[in-house]
Amino acid sequence: MKKAQIGEHTFEIDQQKEEYLLNGQSFKFDVAESGNGDLHFLVNNKSYQTKVISIDKEEKTVQVKVNNTPYTVSVKDNLDLLLAKLGMESVGQAGAKDVKAPMPGLIIDVLVSEGQEVKKGDHLLILEAMKMENVIKCPADGVVSGLHATKGDSVEKGKILLSL
Repeated sequence: MKKAQIGEHTFEIDQQKEEYLLNGQSFKFDVAESGNGDLHFLVNNKSYQTKVISIDKEEKTVQVKVNNTPYTVSVKDNLDLLLAKLGMESVGQAGAKDVKAPMPGLIIDVLVSEGQEVKKGDHLLILEAMKMENVIKCPADGVVSGLHATKGDSVEKGKILLSL
């Protein structure tokens, strides 16, 4: 299952064998490549000419034109949906000041020190939870202004681990 967000509209897309479901309803479509990466879709007897403008793999967004109208499509796959369900979606949000524990666990390593400059995606801590090691990554560029957890600490979900 995947979820796509276009503006305020959310769509659940699921493929079951040869059938596609959109928000739980079966739908059929035909697609043909019309050159230069352009695609032509025929969905429920309606024609759509599409062109992909850009793809941002990190943010999982696609800029696309459908019949010359631009749209930004945000796509979440099964892993993204699972992380959101576990409360780990906020770990990767830009502009965060505090990095919080996405789940209860044990801090098995702190990889940064106070005053250290960090970049988005840098590894900050390792949290052991449910017998798995989870690397907590930096949500945004910044400087570590405070460490609120040390190696060996047991933490609850939502506890502030460090501040940027």
